[in-house]
Amino acid sequence: MNILQEFRIGLHQANESKRMIVFAWLVNFGLSLTVAFPMLSLLDHSIGGTVMEERLLERIDTNWFQTFRADNRENPFIPSFDYTMFGYAPFLSHYESVLSGTMIKDVGHFVVDLLFRWQINMEHLGPLTILAFLYLLMSTFLAGAFIGMYAKNFRITFQEFLMEGAKYFGRFFRISLVSLVVYLVLFDMLFDSWSAMIPDITRNEPSEWTPFVHYMIRNAAILLLMAFLTLCFDYAKIRMVVDERVSALIAVWAGMKFAGKNFTATGGLFILLSLAALALMALYALLQGSVGMTGYWSILLVFFLQQVYVGSRLWLKATWYASQTKLYQGIIQTDHRIEPVG
Repeated sequence: MNILQEFRIGLHQANESKRMIVFAWLVNFGLSLTVAFPMLSLLDHSIGGTVMEERLLERIDTNWFQTFRADNRENPFIPSFDYTMFGYAPFLSHYESVLSGTMIKDVGHFVVDLLFRWQINMEHLGPLTILAFLYLLMSTFLAGAFIGMYAKNFRITFQEFLMEGAKYFGRFFRISLVSLVVYLVLFDMLFDSWSAMIPDITRNEPSEWTPFVHYMIRNAAILLLMAFLTLCFDYAKIRMVVDERVSALIAVWAGMKFAGKNFTATGGLFILLSLAALALMALYALLQGSVGMTGYWSILLVFFLQQVYVGSRLWLKATWYASQTKLYQGIIQTDHRIEPVG
């Protein structure tokens, strides 16, 4: 199976679904406003009409920033407000969040308490957790819409695209719940325990490199395992659409079998798509880091670059779904052709 060919097909199909990608961007932009508006209101209350308003347009004042964070430390949105938010720093924060499983554990514990204990645990129900859950719902709907569209051999209308999302939302949401439980178990029972053991087993080591190496091994194991599980859950969704499956557990098992059996093709395509995502991140960080925040126009330029990057990521995600769907269909058709008759 030629993964480069499937990648090119995915690019072509993503380019033909521009309206759907724009719709996905609009939904994403609407969700981001739930954080942007409270932060803008807080900033306006803090610096509106003061001399700091003009100074901060020229550069971020570190002393003011630290004071602002200290004065509003009880605000749940303040942890996401960082003066290193431009350039590549957000990617490092996201990387740390993934390795620690912060959002996965918050959303996972809330969902588990709600579904299995019939409790609404307010400890996990902060604004950022609610936003993460809304993003989960959005991505679940869009995944069903895009995979349902790309699984067909003909172009569909925007209304049919929305119908595909609604058709598979319930099934994909069940897969998302299974993935949350799996990730939650891994972090609570394996990764967190592993992290807690490292200080104990390296306490008497003379070199600081020893615990560092242990943490790097742990981080690599987390990334590799989560990448493989993401691959399996992707093909679980694809198999649910193409094979018209209903059971989330059976679809997940089928996705794991397919990904493992055809790991050269599925893993190769996954690596190719991941490299494209890393290249896009590097380009965005380079462009945004080169823009000096010296006034209104530079701020607008940075905002424009941010939205272009978000749109590009959604376009790449559409390419991701299209490429993987075509890879699955191609392998299944090949397997059917070589099956013996009788």
